[in-house]
Amino acid sequence: MLISDSHQFIFVQIRRAASSSIQSLLRPYVIPKPECRWAHLKSRIGLERDYRKYVFRTHEEMLTAQKLLPAERFQSYFKFAILRTPWERLVSEYEYILSQPSHGRHHRVRRLGGFPEFVRMQIPRRDAYQLNMVCDRQGKLLLDYVGSVETLNQDWRGLCSRLQIPHSPLPHLNATPHCHYQEYYTPQLRTLVAQHWNREIELFGYRF
Repeated sequence: MLISDSHQFIFVQIRRAASSSIQSLLRPYVIPKPECRWAHLKSRIGLERDYRKYVFRTHEEMLTAQKLLPAERFQSYFKFAILRTPWERLVSEYEYILSQPSHGRHHRVRRLGGFPEFVRMQIPRRDAYQLNMVCDRQGKLLLDYVGSVETLNQDWRGLCSRLQIPHSPLPHLNATPHCHYQEYYTPQLRTLVAQHWNREIELFGYRF
């Protein structure tokens, strides 16, 4: 998560949804992440209540910002995220983990036996669902703007204007080459994803 007081925005970084690329261009405008171990420890055990000193995880839920920022500031800041169709995002995350031997789940995913098993592993994980990252506990969306990987360049241009920062083309960071995502799915697996990710599919009108 990135928070800017100077430009008054909060960016929720969704896994495998261009978050690293956008982060690289927003860094000059955001609150620096505290580097000391004590700040990290205080944040993890819930002792740090100052959002400027809190060590936000890269993929932090918007709920954390809502809890830490003064209510009027949270309401007034421009809150946004870039999301991605779940069928494609699952493929991207699967291939990314396999390509990164240092990733915490690399060896586990390698042992699964294939992509269908990865999808089933993701089903019970809270952070596998984009809506859990950007909604409150009642399911209310906490964003002012939702962009899409599928229209990323257009959305980024509009965001630069809204954030009042110079427009620069997005770099393509952490890209993982793979076949078109539709090739990973059998009809049964496609339906399985549609059943479990149905809320975000319906809310954002995603199509396979």
